[in-house]
Amino acid sequence: MFKRVLVLVKATKGSERAIEVACDLTSQLGGTVHLIAVDFDGNADKTGPEVLEKAANTCNSKGINATYSMHRANSKEDVAATIAAISAGYDLIVMGHCRYKKIYRFLHYSLAEDLITLAACPVIVAAIDCPEKNVI
Repeated sequence: MFKRVLVLVKATKGSERAIEVACDLTSQLGGTVHLIAVDFDGNADKTGPEVLEKAANTCNSKGINATYSMHRANSKEDVAATIAAISAGYDLIVMGHCRYKKIYRFLHYSLAEDLITLAACPVIVAAIDCPEKNVI
């Protein structure tokens, strides 16, 4: 059922959790993982490939066949649409999510909410408690 799994990767604790969940699922179901990072401001060129390679090595060390690629979006708001377009070839998306206090969630954009609405396949949101960020 979930043989081709797409995993969103950033340098966050939420992404680490997403990779863990994706590896667990694909090891049980005999699937493959494709890791992606989506850049919208040019900063991912510095860290994106390194983070993707590390994530792929984590999957491969667990016996999971993992590939990866970088993608670009025009803006932060276009990231969900970019991922949704890519998702057409996959059975499942796994993404990480850091749980923050309500005020932080109120002030910041939710990629998870938009992606669940736009994606061509089911989305698993692997949540984890994360340290608070400064909101002001």
